Amino acid sequence: MRGIIVLALFLPALFWLGRLLDPLLFASPISFVAFAFALSLFLRQHRLWADIIRDSKIAGPKQYDLTRDNVMRATFGFTDGVACNLVLFAVGGFSLLLPYRFLRAAIDQKIGLNVARPDSPFLRPFWLIGELAALPGSILATLAIAAAHIFIPGTHLVAFLAPLRGRKGALPSRLMPLSALAHGLNLSFRFAPGKRQPWIGPKDGRAKQTGADLRKAGLVLVVATLLGLLAVLMLLAFTLATP
Repeated sequence: MRGIIVLALFLPALFWLGRLLDPLLFASPISFVAFAFALSLFLRQHRLWADIIRDSKIAGPKQYDLTRDNVMRATFGFTDGVACNLVLFAVGGFSLLLPYRFLRAAIDQKIGLNVARPDSPFLRPFWLIGELAALPGSILATLAIAAAHIFIPGTHLVAFLAPLRGRKGALPSRLMPLSALAHGLNLSFRFAPGKRQPWIGPKDGRAKQTGADLRKAGLVLVVATLLGLLAVLMLLAFTLATP
């Protein structure tokens, strides 16, 4: 009940704040630049990758858990930080983006890098609404990650089929892209903390991941980003060409 009360207070306030900001986007060149900069703060990946690179330099050759966590951080950063944010902003501007970031911040603070849903009754309405909002962006991110394997030697095209395998108790916005990456690179990731928790990925997937796996995962995400940009440019070209 407390979670519903918090949502009832903050989501409408953030929605209407976004509604007030959206008309100002094209009010003047200065406001356009200012809002473009504000949007870039939601999309930026520099700090994320700077932390990953720093951890990689510190990590020893056998610190497999840290490397595996960094691969997950990079995947979630691309899916949530880029794809979901861009899709929501394209559909509803700041009026959708601001409430979504509030929901996601509350969820991420509780679950960290877990794929399992939070078991807190307080957060149940948060992840229900947050996952619904993230669904279009996470599906597009998953398709882009799966398609990226076509262009990278040594990967597996089963990445296209992996996201179809659902798992009870999972957050789809995290399970789908991570499953595509895991099957494409033959890796395994923890579903949640605990020895009895299941793993995500093929049965023979490697849980002991190295810097080479992190670099290849980064390459997959770069190619996925380029494919997304290409799709956006093609859509814009088609829209402009249509009378």
